[in-house]
Parts: sequence; C-alpha cells; structure tokens
Amino acid sequence: MDDLEFRRSLLADPKLHDPNVIDAMAKDPTKQAFWQELKQLNNKMEQAAKIDVPEGLAHRLLLRQSMQVQQQKHKRNMWQFAMAASVVFVVGLSVIFWQQSQILRLSEYGIAHVLHEGDYALGADEDISLQQVNAKLARFGGELVGNVGQVYYSNFCDFNHIKSLHLVMQGEQGKVSVFVVPHNDAYAIDSLHEGRWKSEAMNLQKASIVVVGEEDQSVKAMKEKLAKNMVFSA
Repeated sequence: MDDLEFRRSLLADPKLHDPNVIDAMAKDPTKQAFWQELKQLNNKMEQAAKIDVPEGLAHRLLLRQSMQVQQQKHKRNMWQFAMAASVVFVVGLSVIFWQQSQILRLSEYGIAHVLHEGDYALGADEDISLQQVNAKLARFGGELVGNVGQVYYSNFCDFNHIKSLHLVMQGEQGKVSVFVVPHNDAYAIDSLHEGRWKSEAMNLQKASIVVVGEEDQSVKAMKEKLAKNMVFSA
C-alpha cells in the first residue's frame, strides 16, 4: 500500500482495522507514527464533543422561545393597534372635514347669490312700501318697526334650498342686498370681503340676516339699522 492511499484510508477512519493498513504500519515506522498522531487528535476531538448539558438548559431554551413568541405577538398587537388608531384618526378627520364642508358660510353664499342674479334684483326700482315688506316678513314671524329707508325690491328666493326673503334697499352709499334666512344650525354667521363685495351676517331672534354691498360703510350701517328695527314674535 503506497503512502497516499494509506493516509486517505486513515483520515477517512482512524480506527480502521483493514489488514492492508495494519500490515503497512508494521512495515513502516513513519506510517505507525502518523497513525498514533491521528488517533490522539481523534481522541481529543471526541473529548471536546463530550460536553455536559447544563442543568435546566432545556427549560431555559423553552422559556426563551416562549418569550420570543410573546414579544413577536406584542409587536404584532402594537402594530395592529397603531394601524387601528390610524384608521380611527383618518376617519375622525374625514368626519370633521365632511361636517365642515356641510356648513354654509352665509356671507359667502350671499355674495354668490347677488352675483348670480346680476342686475335682476339690484336693477329693480319698485318703491316697495313698509307694509308690503312686512307682509312678506310675517311669513318668518318678523316685522320692521321703524324706517329703514327706501326698498327697491322685495321677493322670496331660494337661499341654499331654503325659502328666504330677498330685499334690495338704499344704503348710505348705494344699494345693498338683504337676505332674511330662517335659522339653520348648518349656517356659519360670518363676514367676507371678496373683490369689490362686502358681506356680513348676523343672527336675530328667528332668522339670520345677510347684508351684501359694494361699500363697507353701507353694509355695516344697514346691518345696525336692521338689528334695531327688525323684530320677531316670540
């Protein structure tokens, strides 16, 4: 048996009892020494592999595995909670935005109404009497109890799908449009200056009043005049 084949045989199995291997070692001291070194190395490797399992290792491994599972569940639950909270937050914002979108800004709508009608109402010159105005105001339980100046136009109109009263009156510096609108919780009492138009709204006993005009002073003065002279029954 040559040297290469001898070494391959022993490296594959140091405890090999092949007669050819044994015969080769008997005839060659070098091969005998190689076999002894290989046996010692193999014994050391076997001893190193014989490590006693620490007491309670299995229990600790199971505990660690259980803790890892719980941590993964906790992380998953936290993620699910965060996702749920995000959904609730988005839905809440959507509801708020939807509610806000349903609120009608009276001043803004008043200007839009005047622009839509153009000269139809603002160009009227009917010299409406106080009695004629009060006949229409009575529908809303209202009445003008003092002189508010000349009224050029008085007619019912559709103010955001609600039957309202549209008046065109003489202001301090030109005509102003006045809308008498029944109360609605979805209406925002506000003021607006858009381009050459000024619009202000206010609440009276049973109705909201919107005054629209081109002159800021005329709008404010008419608003104050109506607040003093327009009353509503209880």
